[in-house]
Amino acid sequence: MDLTPGSDKKSELCVLGVHLDSEGYPNVRYRIQDFRKAAWLDLTEINVPMWRKGIQSKHSKLRSLLGLFRAVHAHMSVIIKFLLHGRAARVYVPYPSVFIALILGLLPRAVRPELIVLDAFISLYDTAVNDRKLLTPGNWLSVLLKRMEKRAYSSADLVIVDTSQNASYLCREFSLPENKVVDIPLSTNEQTFRQHPYQPNDKLCRVLFIGTLIPLHGVPAILEAVTRLKDYQNIQFRIVGTGQTAAAVEVANMSETNLEWIRAWQTPDALAEMIEEADICLGIFGVGKKTQRVCPLKMYAYAACGRAVITGDTEWTRHAEKDLSYKPFETVPVNDGAVLADRIRQLAGSPDYRQQLANNSRRFYEEQLSNRISLSKLGVLFRGN
Repeated sequence: MDLTPGSDKKSELCVLGVHLDSEGYPNVRYRIQDFRKAAWLDLTEINVPMWRKGIQSKHSKLRSLLGLFRAVHAHMSVIIKFLLHGRAARVYVPYPSVFIALILGLLPRAVRPELIVLDAFISLYDTAVNDRKLLTPGNWLSVLLKRMEKRAYSSADLVIVDTSQNASYLCREFSLPENKVVDIPLSTNEQTFRQHPYQPNDKLCRVLFIGTLIPLHGVPAILEAVTRLKDYQNIQFRIVGTGQTAAAVEVANMSETNLEWIRAWQTPDALAEMIEEADICLGIFGVGKKTQRVCPLKMYAYAACGRAVITGDTEWTRHAEKDLSYKPFETVPVNDGAVLADRIRQLAGSPDYRQQLANNSRRFYEEQLSNRISLSKLGVLFRGN
């Protein structure tokens, strides 16, 4: 379906990358699926994923060498196929996009695309250094990573991120002009995560958190809320997923009877069913700077299904709410388990308000986060160049 205004002439677009078509990267999968269905696009896809199942080794050094070989082979294969295909006017590079963009930037002008649109999704440097603290800022590898990422963004004509706060961050961190970075909502699995009418339950309130338990999620605040509400028999918590802060969840799971922990990651169908069963869904509550800028995928899923959401009071939530005539979700100070517990207790005792929040979150999804909105903005972007 054509979601953009304009002439009947199709825009040519080449999707060029090393991306996986999987639920692990939903933004890539569903954005490209929408491109394929768009009546205004004449699409070419050149994709050589560097991740493959079946290549295993017990030796970490051998695994690393095999991984490096696959990465180099995939990226060079993509570029060779692109050169054999012939120059494309417009190229869209899905995440992970940095290394393809670096190579494209080295090509002579005569064969380089006229327009390179790079989907940054998340900054590799920000994730490794600032968020997960896997590297220190002064480490030679972090310095190299930042320089490579800056070069990749500079070689692109446009860089896509998911929020205006992330756009501002990229411009500051990598010294990019403001007009180079645009914010467009992520593309998600709307076939599975779709609206389920909420039926309030005044006897039991089920509180759900889904995530990889990274510091950004603010798991300590969630666990403090679990402990503070342990005597409320009508409030039950469920945490789904594992990750860096899993040890704290494991301790709480053994000591608190109001908490169920499902460690193994679930299929999209299973996650959608859990959201449908929930009365309140929890967003993110971490103290890091990245928390202030993001709208995580879990928020898309919660809102698409239409459930009451409590999340941290951040720059993104304040920006998202400022021009609305309704409240899309409840917010609390980040890293404050006491306030979070109190807000959960209040919502648990107010089925009618939970119903209102459920309706509001779905409305917010339709107006701000849906694939329709995303594709419409992309259509304007590509047709306008």
